[in-house]
Amino acid sequence: MGYAPVPSHKQIQTALRTALLAILPAGVSVIEGQNNNVASPKGDFVVMTVIRRERISTNVVTSDDCRFLGSVTAGRLTATQISYGRLQVDRTVFGTGITPSPTIKAINPDGTATLSANLTLSSRWLAAGALALKQATRVVFQLDVHSEDMGRASDMAQTLSTVMRDDTGVQLLRASGLPLTPLFADDPKQIPFETGEKQTEDRYVVECHLQADQIITPEQEFADEVVVDRVAADLFFQA
Repeated sequence: MGYAPVPSHKQIQTALRTALLAILPAGVSVIEGQNNNVASPKGDFVVMTVIRRERISTNVVTSDDCRFLGSVTAGRLTATQISYGRLQVDRTVFGTGITPSPTIKAINPDGTATLSANLTLSSRWLAAGALALKQATRVVFQLDVHSEDMGRASDMAQTLSTVMRDDTGVQLLRASGLPLTPLFADDPKQIPFETGEKQTEDRYVVECHLQADQIITPEQEFADEVVVDRVAADLFFQA
């Protein structure tokens, strides 16, 4: 099973776009950069392109075990007793007689879970634990503010630079429900843009720095108990 960070790049980009649309004047388009064969929007618009990602801190690793008594009928898991933890989508189910280990594809309204494999198992102790690997990352977006009017381009760039360094920007991104926080936006730079028709278009460039706390969740088995035995010191122990 492959791993993927949560929130994903698309989710981060969508949350930023929603915040930018709330900041900019009505009618201004916000589009993704580096899309081939896509014409520029009419009127004023902003192109957002991620230009780098930087690690802010070392990984923060936490564990989340789940042990339960359950049975499986035709790929549907019923947990009759949960010792600790909870069943979650995309978790791998471990247990005696399960090879290969299936994953939980859905939690059903009746509390049962649908597995990725169509198997049947009698009641036994099972587990669905995982690790959470969190990396705080600085994600830097280049915002290209385009307009046919220098004044409008300047005003929009100044607005973005100001709001994304203020608590207002924090609240706009927090509304997405994702672990995203604007760190700062740099000073706008006026960099003219040449169109395909060899016409000069006014453009300001602003770098917007966000912190994204992305989590990758690999499956993990945990020891339920430790059996300790003693070996006499005056005897030679052979495994």
